[in-house]
Amino acid sequence: MSDHQTTAWKTPDADIELFATGLYRARGASAKEMAMARARTYKEVGDREGHRVWRAVADRVDKAHKRAN
Repeated sequence: MSDHQTTAWKTPDADIELFATGLYRARGASAKEMAMARARTYKEVGDREGHRVWRAVADRVDKAHKRAN
């Protein structure tokens, strides 16, 4: 494999769930906006997988917040 080739990496759903759970427990109601801010940052630099992961984290945080209420 040359230095110019890239390997696609897909973050497992279990990891996304862990990110979301930890962020929600640490930050509560502000966790979703924090995850969305991180997603925007990844999008701005062209990291599609990072953007996808943090959007998924934000969605899971939102669901956790709704279950808690």
